[in-house]
Amino acid sequence: MERYEFIGSLAVTAMAVAALIWRFETRITSVETRISDLSARVSRIEGLLKGYFLQASKSED
Repeated sequence: MERYEFIGSLAVTAMAVAALIWRFETRITSVETRISDLSARVSRIEGLLKGYFLQASKSED
């Protein structure tokens, strides 16, 4: 009977470790997606600012 308890606890431990690994992987993927979205927003803002300052410098000439 002790053997079955050991195998059961080993299986539960293995499933818990697999669940933790899966959770960390999904969390990292989520963070990568957020960083990518933020990078795209920053690039858009940079483009808008460059355009604004180019237009402002041309109107001064």
